[in-house]
Amino acid sequence: MAETVEIKPENKDVMLCKKIVETLGGNGDQRVLLVGKAGIGKTRMAQMVDKEAAKDDLCYQTLWLHLNRKFKVNDKYVKEKKFEDEWSLYENIASQLSLYSDFEETEVGERDEDEEEEKKVEDLLKDLKPKIEKYLLEKKKAVEEKLEEDKKKKMKEAADKLEAEKKLVDPHAKKAKDPEKKNPTDAGKEKTTQVVAGGDTSSERKPYLLLILDDEGMTSEYEVMVHLGLEDFLKDHTPRKILITRRQENEEDTKSGEKIEGEDDSHSAEKKDETDGEDENKSRDTDTINEEVPESHAQIKAEEKPAPTIDDLWGGTNTYGEITFNNTNESQALLESFKDKEAEDLFRSIFKGMPDFFVVPVDGTDDIMSQVLKKSKNLPAAIVVLGKSLEYTVKSKSYELNKETEEKLLKEKIEMVLSAERAVPSNPESSSESPKKASGENPILLLAYKLFKTDGPLKDTILDCFWHSLDFFEHCGCVYYRDLITQWILEGYFDPVRSVEKAYQDGHSIFMELIDRGMLKIQENNVVVPEMVMRNVIDPRRGGHLGKSRLGFSRVYGGNKKKGIGKITQLDDMIKTVQAKKGDKITTILVSGDRLRRETPAKFFKKLKELEVLGLFEPTLEFERIEKPVDPSFTDQLKPSVVPPFTDHLILLRVLVIRDCDLLKGIEELKALTKLNALEVSGASSLKKISDDFFKSFLELRSLHLSGLKIKSSPPSISDLKELHCLIIKDCPLLEDLPNIQELLNLEVVDISGARGLQTCFDNAKDGKKNKSKNKNFYLLTKLQLLDFSESQIERLPIFQDSAVAAKLHSLTRLLLRNCSKLRRLPSLKPLSGLQILDLSGTTSLVEMLEVCFEDKHELKTLNLSGTNLSELATTIEELSSLNELLLRDCINLDAIPNIQKLENLEVIDVSGSAKLAKIEGSFENMFYLREVNLFGTKVETPELPNDTKIHCVKRFTRADGKYFERDTWSKIKKDIERDRSENASSSDAVVESQEILEETREIQSVEPRASDRTEKGDVSKERLLKVPKERALYKKTLSSLVDSEIPQEVLEINETNELDKDALANAEFVSFVDCTPERLTSIFNETKSVKGCWLRMCFDIKDLFAGVDEEHLKSLETLSITNLLSLETISSVGKLENLKNLSLDCCPKIKTIFPEMPASLPVLNLKHCENLEKVVVGVEVSTHTNLNLEVENCPKFNKILPSSETTSSEYVMVDRSDVPPPQEC
Repeated sequence: MAETVEIKPENKDVMLCKKIVETLGGNGDQRVLLVGKAGIGKTRMAQMVDKEAAKDDLCYQTLWLHLNRKFKVNDKYVKEKKFEDEWSLYENIASQLSLYSDFEETEVGERDEDEEEEKKVEDLLKDLKPKIEKYLLEKKKAVEEKLEEDKKKKMKEAADKLEAEKKLVDPHAKKAKDPEKKNPTDAGKEKTTQVVAGGDTSSERKPYLLLILDDEGMTSEYEVMVHLGLEDFLKDHTPRKILITRRQENEEDTKSGEKIEGEDDSHSAEKKDETDGEDENKSRDTDTINEEVPESHAQIKAEEKPAPTIDDLWGGTNTYGEITFNNTNESQALLESFKDKEAEDLFRSIFKGMPDFFVVPVDGTDDIMSQVLKKSKNLPAAIVVLGKSLEYTVKSKSYELNKETEEKLLKEKIEMVLSAERAVPSNPESSSESPKKASGENPILLLAYKLFKTDGPLKDTILDCFWHSLDFFEHCGCVYYRDLITQWILEGYFDPVRSVEKAYQDGHSIFMELIDRGMLKIQENNVVVPEMVMRNVIDPRRGGHLGKSRLGFSRVYGGNKKKGIGKITQLDDMIKTVQAKKGDKITTILVSGDRLRRETPAKFFKKLKELEVLGLFEPTLEFERIEKPVDPSFTDQLKPSVVPPFTDHLILLRVLVIRDCDLLKGIEELKALTKLNALEVSGASSLKKISDDFFKSFLELRSLHLSGLKIKSSPPSISDLKELHCLIIKDCPLLEDLPNIQELLNLEVVDISGARGLQTCFDNAKDGKKNKSKNKNFYLLTKLQLLDFSESQIERLPIFQDSAVAAKLHSLTRLLLRNCSKLRRLPSLKPLSGLQILDLSGTTSLVEMLEVCFEDKHELKTLNLSGTNLSELATTIEELSSLNELLLRDCINLDAIPNIQKLENLEVIDVSGSAKLAKIEGSFENMFYLREVNLFGTKVETPELPNDTKIHCVKRFTRADGKYFERDTWSKIKKDIERDRSENASSSDAVVESQEILEETREIQSVEPRASDRTEKGDVSKERLLKVPKERALYKKTLSSLVDSEIPQEVLEINETNELDKDALANAEFVSFVDCTPERLTSIFNETKSVKGCWLRMCFDIKDLFAGVDEEHLKSLETLSITNLLSLETISSVGKLENLKNLSLDCCPKIKTIFPEMPASLPVLNLKHCENLEKVVVGVEVSTHTNLNLEVENCPKFNKILPSSETTSSEYVMVDRSDVPPPQEC
């Protein structure tokens, strides 16, 4: 019996692909549209169509144009006949046809030195276009000739067949029967023609060229075909066959894809039509998209010719508006073509290393893979990004080295993210203002983002690069990969840059990881675009992308190639413009001080008169004119000679970055650089003054960054910078005033953080001539996204509204006022309807917030009021429906919290240290996403905890007495709490008064508390340690362990707020950090030079010790003592600890493994009270550390695997987790 072969049905997407190719190959001019939101598979389908069309003998060429780059095409372009963007288009086409080799990839030495001088773009076009035209016509002719040969061959075969048939028939009989029958030979010829032509010669298909316009939006079909002349250029290649993909969000973009600043994507299409003179054409396309088109193609007659200015460019050849297209909209079919089967096939094809737990059902629910497919919402892009991210994760070295542990952590992370999906809020106003809010975060995309590893040498740099790529594309379109890496360096993501080559290598490694994870995509000619579906994810970081970027280069560039970096390469520890031949001008250079020291600056830059972009990192240069004394041997020399600074040669500069230049004392000579679009002067600790009129001539400046300077006054001329988008004047501790910025309407970033001497943002003139309106009202700054006054001493903020204007400042997503210790009250924050993060932590003078401050805050995710002096909260807090984190730590005057029962999206509630707090209104029962509640140090009774949970992760509850409970469900925690109450009902004699403990611990040296903890009634930091009832012996030992008796007398004590002498810090050999944040530790340690011993105590927020500390500051460290770092998880900077001799680790309950690799010279390691510690090094058994003098006390998990000979006896009782204060978040 013959074996039955099972024929699998074709996937729906394959069937749709074939249908589209069949449609495009039909008679006449055909246009197929694929329109929808990002991620539904439009480009993927276009790629499938491209491959399928190649199988059609009649398709002689496919041209693929990515319209996700900005072409500055408009009426001005037409009238002035600018050719740069037209060149880009045809250069792209020529590259696809292998007719043009982009010299970006060619080194200078490989090219002919005798090449002719650079031609004008117009002349280059005249050379290039005929080559493309000739190539396409030859391809078309070849197909036509083949068709003609095939036709003749078939006609001959048909004629031969008929001739053979004729011989079998009696011709006389046929003639007798049918005297009117035509001559058989004539009939045969007619029949042959019909066979070959398909029966009707009028419907014979013709050879065609397929034009794919992908991601139309930033540039439209009309702009390409008409403004850039592609219609005229392809006039010999008819009929037209066009496949268009278009993102729905981009339908409403403005002219040439440039969004109206300050508006969302969803508010721009009609404005584009108005500004570009394309009303008729665009409305035609839009109508086609919005109406249902029957499968038999709808005939749609195009409208009349557009603006007459086009004829100025192309004469009478523009006929695009007269073409009758058969328009077919397959958008809905595309959505229906990707369902469960297609999604699973795609996911499995990408994620080849899938662990077994993906297909095992979880607690009666679907297995993880089924959940992934279900929650992907049938977005192919989401499946691809997650599949690639997971594949990258399981193939990583860290995963393979410790597979069992890593697999467990991966499973927990996946379950947590997938279970945390929220229902889409039904607030119509908020939804209209924010597309992300309307659609909700896709959990699959969020999971892909959460899979980023940030514990390597580059820490969270990959997050900076990822968000920059998304932001840059939205503003400027696609970008060449080297250009993108160079922008990352300019934005400061790899600081400090001591070697440009090393920074570029680090950038390239991150670039490749983003490619491997599917976050970035490579197009032709190494052009890069991000996976735009990731825009659905909201940046959870406090300052967001704009808070981490030094320039906001996308705002400078804006898609205008003339304002970009140009074609660059990395060579000789510099990044510079590629030179196709000797003598080509260099327009871009990035160079470090170490490399520049090999040059004579004046001579070096004199050769670079065409320079437009210059980045100097840690240079040893001055910009002041140097006067040579009169030489007495020359009697006619009357005046000193002047040596001009090198900046005299660089008058064409558009971007200038001077970073970490200690020798820089003045920048007045930079006034000559009037073409600057971006200027950064940072880390110039010797710069004390900038003249008032310094910025008068910088009319085109869009980004200004001044940081780490000793200036007292900011130049008033900043107020004249009407094009300014980013204003950063941070970490200038002596700054006393600000310019008037309330009328700089383009501002998106205002960062004045670290200005510790700034007491007002208004006019601080002392002569009585105050400008009372200065910075009074920011309501005109409708594009503002980030406002940061952290660590300043301002008492009041500008207001954000005008009685005559109802507009809201919805674009402002982050208002950061951390440690503004003199800020007493806030203005109405109601107009700030788009706020996502409001940080008021450490504003110790804040005593009042208006009720309206919490109104219209439907997107607020994090509210941090820790360390404030508020005595009550506005009842409108219950309206914060999207709130995830409510942080009210150390609010010592707060005695009650209004009803928060409606805040069902809360994940974290932390009121620890708020000593007066006795009541939180409302039940927590319906907070199904809650994972942490911290009542430590308050008077609050245990509230009604959730009955159920939707989020799968470890839950933690910390009671007011400091005991905490940790389980995977709240029901188990509630049982544990009840059990604990029963067991401890009669143990009141085990509790001691805080005064008794204080008596016993008087010898413990006191430390100055944080600014946010300092109050008139005492030291909250001390209170939170001493007011909690504990078992006397255990608590006494815990407190005693906070002070190491071996600390040398000359130790430099450091806490969160004390002022330190820089010289003393630079020369310190022994330092002690008490109750410091990770940021404080990093900034202080980076100022040291020769620390040999370091003691850290009660730094509750540090997870990765020395993260961000430069290598040179850790090389001298020999002794390291760590006590009560309750959040510490690892010490990943082990490679920097070259001389570490002695490490002591005490009371660090979270740490499981200390190092990713063993320090080179560590002989002594003391471990105490680390209950979860298992290993010294990831994946390495303790028994292999044969040269290590190891002492261990009360580390139960470590003891289980430690050889008995290495275990020392312990006099301590094992520390119970319930008696260890929980880690405090920053």
